[in-house]
Formats: sequence, structure tokens, C-alpha cells
Amino acid sequence: MAKEKVWIFGCGDLGTRLALKLDRKAYDVFGVRRNPLQALARKRRADVVNWRRGDATRPEDVQNHLAKGADIVIATFTPGVNTPQAYQRAYVETAKVLSDAIAQMPKPPRLFLWISSSRVYGQSGDQWLNEKTQPLPNGYQGEALLAAEKIAQTVPAETSVIRFAGIYGPGRDRLLSQVRAGRCAPPSPPQYSNRIHVDDATGFMVHLIEGQKNGMTPEKLYIGADCTPVPMYELQSWLAKSMGYTNAHLREEVATSERRSKRLSNQRMLDSGYEMLYPNYRLGYSTLLENE
Repeated sequence: MAKEKVWIFGCGDLGTRLALKLDRKAYDVFGVRRNPLQALARKRRADVVNWRRGDATRPEDVQNHLAKGADIVIATFTPGVNTPQAYQRAYVETAKVLSDAIAQMPKPPRLFLWISSSRVYGQSGDQWLNEKTQPLPNGYQGEALLAAEKIAQTVPAETSVIRFAGIYGPGRDRLLSQVRAGRCAPPSPPQYSNRIHVDDATGFMVHLIEGQKNGMTPEKLYIGADCTPVPMYELQSWLAKSMGYTNAHLREEVATSERRSKRLSNQRMLDSGYEMLYPNYRLGYSTLLENE
């Protein structure tokens, strides 16, 4: 049986980790980014990813790559800087270009995965949210993400949008660095944090790819999070203790200008048949700390 072609646009850390989880006997993975030499310099597994140069905001680049055929197309973009222009470019412009390019393909891909973020939910009332909850972005980041999702859902292929919560794991240690520096969120009122281990993020994408191949019809939208939203201060206190610090270590409270706090339900993700590797932060961060 011929291998299926998987094209990952904006292929960075998440895309490379996904490629490592896909069966090499079943898939040929092509990773597209503006500077593939950068990926090679960082030892981003040239034995697993066929790196290709391309700017996903340029229609000719995307069309030229997809003209070679694609069974699965995945978009894993991130903005280079935190500005309205960068978010517009990284999400809205790329969504338009990919949507148009796929529409022009003689044979559309069997699956299109658009990776988004739970940042589309600007709610701050500690309530539980799921895929049926109306997103209420409270800034340009969420607005751009939501606009891009709407474009992605018009792609003439079976499409799933995944709104991942905060992804953590090897190499994604911002929170650990904050705790080591003694910085923490205010203990009250609680500010809920929603997270997912990178192995579950990529594992769920593989689950959808394989599941659809075997007859599953993916939902159009998923929230990608673990099973246990947790107040940030509780998480930071647990991390500090796990690292061997005393209770007095967390001495610098960092209050944001706007309190964002919500609890994300991953029930639809679980209903798809996916089994979490790290259903809560304790399991995920314990493994991370053990491997450091």
C-alpha cells in the first residue's frame, strides 16, 4: 500500500513531534516553514520530516507544494512576535491561502487539521466551557484565532479545528522557570489554568488521523486540554514543593492587568475514544521533572 502524504504547514516543535509519532511505514511527512535550514540546525529530525521551504501567506508557495498531492494537511502556525499584525499574518492570512489552495486541488485531502488555541475564550468567570460555548475573545489574539478558524472551516475537506490549552512538556518550561524564580499568581481569587502535555496534544492529532482512516468521523471542533483545570497558585505551589523548595519560596506575586480564569472541558476529546497519557498536571509535571 502506498504511503499517505502528510503536509504540515508552519512545522515547528509541535509539527516535528507529531511527525515522530506517525508510522513511517504508512506516512511520508513534509514539513513546510520559511527557513527549513533553521530546523535542520536544531536537529529537527531530517530522517522523519522532509523539510520544504515555503511561506504559507504566499499562494504560489502553498499551491506548488500541494500540487504534489496531499492526503492530510495540518496547520500548526505560531506568530513570530506578539502584535496584531503578526497574529493576522500567522493565522488569518495563512487560513485564506490554505483554504483557496485546497479548493483548487483536483483531489482534496481526506483530512485537514487546523490547530488553534483556547485563547478564543476570553471568559473570566471560572465557569466550565465546552465546544458549544460561544467564544468571547477579549483581545486581538483571540479575535485573529477565531477569524482564522471560521475560514478553516470552509475548506472543502473533512476538517477539524483543535483549540489547545497551554501546551507544556520538554522544552516548554516557562512555568517551571517562573517557579524557580519564586514568582507566582495571587492565591486569591483563584485563577484557573488549563493545560495539556505536548505528548497528549500530538497523540490526539494522531488519534484523529488514524481514527478517520478507520471510519471515524471527527467532530468539526475540539477543545484539547487535560482533565483537571487547576488554580494557578495551587499548581505553582505543588511545583515548588516537588522541586524541593519551602513554602516561603514563592514570594513574588505577579498579578496580570486582567484576570483570565475559566475551566475547559475535554469531554468531547474523551468521547472520541482518546485515552489521555497525562490526565492531570501532577502526572505530566512529575514525568517532566523526573526527566530533567
